[in-house]
Amino acid sequence: MDDEPAHRWREPSRSAATRRPSEKPNAAARPILVSPDDQREILCESELEAKAALILMARPDCKHLREQPAPIRYLDHEGIERRHTFDFLMVLWSGVRLAIVVKPILIAERRALSTLVRLMATQMDPRFANGILLMTDLMMSRATVANARLIHDAKRLPDPRLDHAVREMVATLNGATTIISIVRAAGLDGHDQAFYAVARAIGRGTIAPVKKELITPDTLVARVRNKEAR
Repeated sequence: MDDEPAHRWREPSRSAATRRPSEKPNAAARPILVSPDDQREILCESELEAKAALILMARPDCKHLREQPAPIRYLDHEGIERRHTFDFLMVLWSGVRLAIVVKPILIAERRALSTLVRLMATQMDPRFANGILLMTDLMMSRATVANARLIHDAKRLPDPRLDHAVREMVATLNGATTIISIVRAAGLDGHDQAFYAVARAIGRGTIAPVKKELITPDTLVARVRNKEAR
């Protein structure tokens, strides 16, 4: 029905990972996320991976994110063939494909992963990926993760009517204004999903926060010029 609430639960589809995290009773907690774009399970092997996945999916240029893609083969510094499975493969709207490595900064530095990443990148088949991104916990501040989770949750609860109202209001923006001002100008003041509608606009890249800080109703945002809404 057309008037059925848009924000209702939908069962996710199975993960597309080529390998699954350990399900042993003594294994560490394995977070499971759901891709808001295709309602697919994303299996993460650690809390750090889950944070990385949220941040990546919140990027306006992220079209698709897949965890545990097919392994690649490469020659290490001694010429020995190795296999490696990246944590994620991200496809951008531009068509660029990025292989993602997620590690705590202490491990990344101890294992000289930046050097290894550069080595693997020189041998990368462009049909698999065009480059490699190393993500560490230094890139995952509490505000960054919280904002990514907000955008993720908002995308999972789409509401075309609210999104249209926000989009129409944002198209008139000149300069910066607060999120709550957008909500009020769009005629959505008091609606319990209005904040999510603005968060989705941020996730699409239609608007962006003026400062890198925790997104709240008082956050200043501005329209992103020459940007196609997704």
